[in-house]
Amino acid sequence: MSTPPKNFEPAITLPTDPARAMQDMMETIDSLRAVYVEENEALNAARTRDFMALQPRKLETTRAYHDGISQMIARKNDFLNVHPDLKSLFRKKQEEFTVVAEENMEALDRMRRSVNRLNERIMTAARKSMERDGVNYGAHGKMKGYHSTAPMTLNESA
Repeated sequence: MSTPPKNFEPAITLPTDPARAMQDMMETIDSLRAVYVEENEALNAARTRDFMALQPRKLETTRAYHDGISQMIARKNDFLNVHPDLKSLFRKKQEEFTVVAEENMEALDRMRRSVNRLNERIMTAARKSMERDGVNYGAHGKMKGYHSTAPMTLNESA
């Protein structure tokens, strides 16, 4: 994990009470999970604008999640005495989030492959167009392989 800059302000600061900190973190997990669910729906329906509109919220929520988890890891000993039911609920939220995050990675990968296929089709069409319609000049500066049906004339009356 990289060291934050000196003027780093965490997106979330967890309470000193471990139980309350864990509850706050579960709310953050739920928020990020909701963003991923929305993003998955947008990706699966190929709604690019919705996907792009979610990115600022996703970035903000992801940063809060990262900062919160980092704080929990730094304070791991504080969470040893938290009620087992709360720990169990936290673990459940984390597992649910992991499932949605994996679905999100798969949806993003599908979108990446689709964009790559589209890019290849565009490049292939452009190459074929250049082969078919392109103007090539030979070593002596003359056009070769170019057959125009339109006459080329110079109008000197201007």
